[in-house]
Amino acid sequence: MLWLAVVLTALPLEVFVARPAPFAVVEDKVLVDCDAQARAQGLTPGLSVVQACALCPSLSLGARDRAAESSLLEGLAAFAYGFSPCVVLRADGVLMRFTDQVSPLGDPHRVVAHVTRGLEDAGYAFEIAMAPTAALAWHCARSAMRCVWTSKDPWRLAMRSLPLTGLPWAGEVRAACQALGLTRMGDLLDLPRPGLARRFGQETVHLLEGLMGERPEIEDFWAPTPWFRRRLAFPHPVETDEALAFALARIVREWVMVLRSREARVAGFTVEMSCEDGSLRSEVFTLTRPERDGRILMCLVRERLRDFRPGSAITAVAVSAPLEDSTEGSLPLWRDGQWREQDFRGFLDRLQARLGRDAVRVLSVHPDHRPERASREIPWPQRTPQGRIRALADRPVWLIDPPKRLDVVRGAPMFHGPLRLTRGPERVETGWWDEPVVRDYFVATNTRHESLWVFRIARGEWFLHGYFA
Repeated sequence: MLWLAVVLTALPLEVFVARPAPFAVVEDKVLVDCDAQARAQGLTPGLSVVQACALCPSLSLGARDRAAESSLLEGLAAFAYGFSPCVVLRADGVLMRFTDQVSPLGDPHRVVAHVTRGLEDAGYAFEIAMAPTAALAWHCARSAMRCVWTSKDPWRLAMRSLPLTGLPWAGEVRAACQALGLTRMGDLLDLPRPGLARRFGQETVHLLEGLMGERPEIEDFWAPTPWFRRRLAFPHPVETDEALAFALARIVREWVMVLRSREARVAGFTVEMSCEDGSLRSEVFTLTRPERDGRILMCLVRERLRDFRPGSAITAVAVSAPLEDSTEGSLPLWRDGQWREQDFRGFLDRLQARLGRDAVRVLSVHPDHRPERASREIPWPQRTPQGRIRALADRPVWLIDPPKRLDVVRGAPMFHGPLRLTRGPERVETGWWDEPVVRDYFVATNTRHESLWVFRIARGEWFLHGYFA
């Protein structure tokens, strides 16, 4: 059994985008985390806001957003689920359990390389480690020791050099170890267990046994959800589409990381913007086909933001979307019409993002025997099962609205010359409960050899209602 641990070393900072330097995250008037520029000026977590501002007058502050941290961790767990079905969600990272065969990727080092590449592409600050026990992998990651220890390695001997600072001990236990000069794991392992239990408590012994694999590890595994949601906060309210696009680009990178790891796609998503005045603005994007290409998703977002006017400064932005299993089959052997159809669908997505949600519409059948009411316009793409508009042998798709009245000479209809009726009549008549309509439809041709659809009403008047292709 192998465990892979990923610890986000700057989780409170990760949820803020476009951070001005130096920057620190505050909770209850105490610094929780700070960036490298702030640390270079002597700031550390635990300082009060007053002390921090005295040491660094140019410091920018942001309130800790635990909801955004939770959404980030959920996304990280969804990404990890693409490598292992057994994922444990921790307060600042995740654990992945593998069997001795590790994964379809093969070698443990290759697994670590794939996970590391994905985390780097998303822009996370992280530490990663693999070990035969969950406690040891987590301790190595918390100690910034990027090791890959398998069950075949002499890992029990190597762990003796690990520092004790990263262990989740109580403050009095940590102080007692420092007073006794115990700094490495080997210092504790050399001591008799009964003496350790009397001096430091039984929990310390249990912790050591968990690290050594001598005690069963019981973990609550994370259950994946069919949704992706990611929220980023701005240190200061923004009003420009460039800042908003920068934040959304980062979310899309993390989103694509999750989609690829889970072999999923997305058919639509929602962008929610929290405004400074307390309002919430939403933009809904609907795709013609499920997609997971980050460039395409970001292109749609940029098209919608081109003329974006929020009306109020934005404090946070979130993206939520249902995840759909990938149903894309094999690519065709030749680049035929399927490729051109995909390009056309992508054009429709961009057009809809640019012009608005209801700008691109499609015809859908409607149960009515009157031709002008037999179809309706609905937004594209249609999400509910609808019939397909088909051209019948005696009815055209191209209708004239309203029908054009024709001249009649000696009882014969005229349109670019006299019309010759080739097929008909077809009676269309409504019932007493609706607008009275009585029409006799004919297929006709004129001197230009155009095929027309005309009808005659009870008064003997003729009308042109459509063209055949």
